[in-house]
Amino acid sequence: MPLIDYKCEKCSKEFFELVKNSEDKVTCPHCGSEKINRVYKGKFYGKGGSCSGGCSTCSGCH
Repeated sequence: MPLIDYKCEKCSKEFFELVKNSEDKVTCPHCGSEKINRVYKGKFYGKGGSCSGGCSTCSGCH
């Protein structure tokens, strides 16, 4: 399960969340908003290399 970085549109706080897959519903832990965007920082916490942000090309995010 990867740690994914997010930024909330409502309060502008950045946070990370441990998710099972990209379909998981994530809410901001600071304000509870569901309006969040994934932030691609080039970090990958899991098997091999760096995250390119293109999950369809990476076997580590699944």
